[in-house]
Amino acid sequence: MTEVALLLVIASIGYGLSRLSGIPAIPLLLGLGMLLSFGGLVTHADLLTTKSFRDDPVIFVLELGLTVLVFASGIELNPQRFRRQRRPVIWVGLIQFTIMGLIGFAAARFLGFAGMEPVYLAFAVSASSTVVVLRQLQVSQQSFEPQGRMVIGVLLLQDGLTIATLIALTHFSDGVSWLATGYGWAILMALAAWYLQHRLARRLIERSAGDEELMLLTVLTILFLFLGAADLAGLPMVVGAFLAGYSLSSFPVSGLVNGLILSLTDFFRAIFFVALGALVVIPGVSEVSSAVVLAVLVILVTPPLVAAVAEWTGLTSRAAIESGLLLAQTSEYSLILGLIGMQLGHITADTFAVIAMMAVATMTATPLLSGDRVSRFLLRWHPLRRRRRQPALDLVNHVLVLGLGSGGMWVLRPLLSAGVPLLVVDDDPVVIAELDLKGIPCIRGDGSDEHVLERAGANKARLIIASMRRLSDSSKVMNLAAGIPVFVRVFEDGDAEAVRNMGGTPISNSEAAVEEFGKWFEGRFPRSGK
Repeated sequence: MTEVALLLVIASIGYGLSRLSGIPAIPLLLGLGMLLSFGGLVTHADLLTTKSFRDDPVIFVLELGLTVLVFASGIELNPQRFRRQRRPVIWVGLIQFTIMGLIGFAAARFLGFAGMEPVYLAFAVSASSTVVVLRQLQVSQQSFEPQGRMVIGVLLLQDGLTIATLIALTHFSDGVSWLATGYGWAILMALAAWYLQHRLARRLIERSAGDEELMLLTVLTILFLFLGAADLAGLPMVVGAFLAGYSLSSFPVSGLVNGLILSLTDFFRAIFFVALGALVVIPGVSEVSSAVVLAVLVILVTPPLVAAVAEWTGLTSRAAIESGLLLAQTSEYSLILGLIGMQLGHITADTFAVIAMMAVATMTATPLLSGDRVSRFLLRWHPLRRRRRQPALDLVNHVLVLGLGSGGMWVLRPLLSAGVPLLVVDDDPVVIAELDLKGIPCIRGDGSDEHVLERAGANKARLIIASMRRLSDSSKVMNLAAGIPVFVRVFEDGDAEAVRNMGGTPISNSEAAVEEFGKWFEGRFPRSGK
C-alpha cells in the first residue's frame, strides 16, 4: 500500500506541475515514474511468477488506470464521427497495422529475439495509442478537423484488431474450442454494446438527467457489468472496459458522460503514466539498444507511411502529415499484450522492459512532434509540393471564403443571390464535391498554404472570410493579404483580441457572424446586386 500511495502522490504532483509550468503532462509523469524506479523507491516482484505478478502494486495501479482510460477512450470512438472519412480510415488503419507489424517482426528477428517474442514486439509497434492521441487531439483542438476524425476512426479500427489479438493470446494455449468460445463471448458483448449505444443509452441518461449522482451511478453500473462479463468469459478486463465505453459513445450521451468523468479520467491518466514509468527498471545495454531501434522505427516510419496513404485516400498534404505525426507511437494495449505474454511464458521480463521503454519513448515524443511547427516544416519537404503547384486563377475583386465546412452555406447564399464573384477553399473532399454539384467555384486545399492562397488570388480579393479551425492559420492569411478586409471565426475572447490587433474582424459565433457579415454586405452590395 505504501507504493500505491507514493504513486498517487507523485501523480498528483506531476499533474499539478504540468498545469503550472505548461510542460506536457505525459513526459513529465513518465519521467517522475522512472525516477521512482531508478531511485529504488518502487520495487518490483518477479514478474515471471504468477502469484507475485498479481500482487505487484505497480501492475495493479497500471491495470486499474488503463481500465478507466480505455473506458474513457471508448466513449470518444463513435463511428458517426468519421462516417465521411470511411475510406481513409479503413486504408490507413489496415495498412499501418499490417506494414508496421511486418517491419516490427523483421526488426525484432534482426535484433536477436526468438520464439514468440518477435510476434509481441510486432504487435507493440503496429497500433497507436488511443489514450495519447485523443489527449493530443483535445489539447490541439483538432478532434473535429478532417484529419482528427480520420485518426479517431483509425484508432477505433486498430483497437478492434488489437482486442481480437488479445482474445487470441488469452485462449491460445487452451485449444480451438476455447478460442472460439472467447470470440463468441466477445461478439455477444459487442452486440450488447451496439444495442445499448443505439437503443438504451440515451434513455437511461435522460431518465437520470438533472441528477448527476444518479447519472454517474448509471455509467459506472454499465462499466462494471461489462467488466464482469469479460471476467466471466475469461477475457482481459480492457475488453469489457472498451466495449462499455463504446456503448456510451453516441451523441449526446458521450458529451454528458465525459463531463461527469472528466476529473476521474484525468486522475487515472496521471497514475497510469506514473505507474508506466515506474515499471521501467534499470535496463541492460541490449534492452536499451533494442528499445531505441524499435522506437526510432515507429517515429520515423509511421509518419510517412500514414501520410502517403492518407493523402492517397483524399486528405490534403498538411492533414496527412499531421495524421502521421499523431499516430507515431506505440499503443497502451502493447503493455497488456506484454503482461499476458509474461503470464503465458511467451516472453521474458527483459522483452517486456523493451516494450515498456518503447511506449515511454514514443508516447513522450508525440506531444513534441505533433505540433503545428513540425508539420509545416515537413510540408516544405513534401516531394510533390513543387510539382503540384498550379498557376493562379484569373480572379480579381472577388470574395474568398477559406474553410467553408458543412454549415457555411449561409455565407454563400447572399453572395450568390447578389451575383458577387466568389471562390471557396476547403480541405474536405466531401464539401468540395457538394460545391461542384451546385456549380460554386471552389478549390480543394489548405487555406493557410501560401501556394493555395496565391492560386486563389488572395492578394486581389475584395474580402476574405476565414472560417478555418485554428487561429494560427487565419493569422497567416492576414499577414499574406495585408490591406484586405478579413473576417475571422474565433471561439475565445483572447483569440478575438488577437485578431483585432492584427487588423482583422473577429466573429465569435454564428449569430454574430450573420449580423456582422450582414452589415458589411448591405454596405457593399445593394440588394439589386449592383
